[in-house]
Amino acid sequence: MPGLKIAQMNQMHVVSVESDGYQLENDTGAIFLHKQLAKSPLKEGDDVNAFLYFDQSKTVVATTYVPTITAYDASWVDVVEQKFGLGVFVNIGLKKDMLLSKDDLPHLKEEWPQKGDRVFAHLKSGKTQMVAKIPARFQVAKTLQPNGELEPGLTVPVRVFNLGPEGLVCFSEDGFEIYIYYKHTRKDHRIGELLDATITHSVSRLKYNATLTAQKELALESDADRILAVLEKDKVIPFGDKSNADQIFATFHMSKAAFKRALGTLYKARKVTLEPHQTTLKDEA
Repeated sequence: MPGLKIAQMNQMHVVSVESDGYQLENDTGAIFLHKQLAKSPLKEGDDVNAFLYFDQSKTVVATTYVPTITAYDASWVDVVEQKFGLGVFVNIGLKKDMLLSKDDLPHLKEEWPQKGDRVFAHLKSGKTQMVAKIPARFQVAKTLQPNGELEPGLTVPVRVFNLGPEGLVCFSEDGFEIYIYYKHTRKDHRIGELLDATITHSVSRLKYNATLTAQKELALESDADRILAVLEKDKVIPFGDKSNADQIFATFHMSKAAFKRALGTLYKARKVTLEPHQTTLKDEA
């Protein structure tokens, strides 16, 4: 079937009806449609729109059920299962769930989507298999076109799209892009997770910054303020400019570079004493 399009819809014609299905053809090729994969009974001469995909035996099969995503149509799909060593499976509206490979997911399994999460994906077909793929960030904006705009202070449901070096890239399901700096989170998050994000300010009509922290914490606008708040409570923290980046992130949800900049701010303000692996709050004179 050299001309038929796998992972896409194909406009075809029923040329014969057999006991177990239908023979379909168009100008580019032919394929057999099993009755159990036909949404409704067909008769010879009918025109049908058939979706082609690989079944469990890596054979190309046709169905008249329309999937929620194709090679060129991306959308939100539900995660139905995590499979260690493989990735996660998503429901695309067919009898066969589709794999989102571990190669396209974070290294840490704790950051993988869980059952019940939703991811934005499209399909990609190889020679013998078809998988779900999370598209590039800009492609989400091209696909989803939300109306109106969001106001600061509004809390909106968003899905985690990507775990960036400085924060979470999220999207509302209608397509607004929401960026949440790690300093405005209080725990680790995963791809596909549903969050309630409070808009802090607009970057453009379609892009916004937001926070996951309680309103009373919004006064701690800078990284320096956050570190100072901890120091005012504990007087000493076991972190300095030579501390491990992962430990800094786990405690303060900021990168090592941001942490060092914040320490520099506090040092210039003569609020702290710095050591390679320790920072101490100065006593006020």
